[in-house]
Amino acid sequence: MNRACFTQTILKLKYSTCELHHTNKINYTMMKKSIITLAFLFTFGLLSFGQVTDPLISNCAINAGANARYLKDFRIQLGKTASQSELRYKANMSLWKNTKYRFTMCNAQDSKGQLILSIKDESNKLILSSFDKKTGKIFSFIDFECQKSGIYQINYDFTNGQQGSGVGVVSMIK
Repeated sequence: MNRACFTQTILKLKYSTCELHHTNKINYTMMKKSIITLAFLFTFGLLSFGQVTDPLISNCAINAGANARYLKDFRIQLGKTASQSELRYKANMSLWKNTKYRFTMCNAQDSKGQLILSIKDESNKLILSSFDKKTGKIFSFIDFECQKSGIYQINYDFTNGQQGSGVGVVSMIK
């Protein structure tokens, strides 16, 4: 852009006015920066959306239900164990008070045992389990309404210490 200024004198007073006029010159430096920025954003967008997801995780997240919002997944792969005193896969997760969570467990086809879950609080007290010891029933998902914010221990294993692989998906219920 070019700027043109005019000065006029009327009755011994000077008035100055300036106008901007567009030129037809192309600013190649600015165009090059714009093209590089767009190319970077396009490449970044393709990389972030082009990731391949595990079908077991995808199916398990879908099984959580339409009212569930995916938060995190745990990929569990364990070999057979001779004795099982505690669940072998352990992870810590921060849960918030007055929030309802859904924990969904899914097994891979080649698993010998069925995936089970237990949740313990900061004092290592059992809060919830997907395995009912009295009836022997295993639930494929459990809902948990958190009463106290804190770090909870999420434990997974396969029934009777069997080998297997599976996924645990944590979702928030809307």
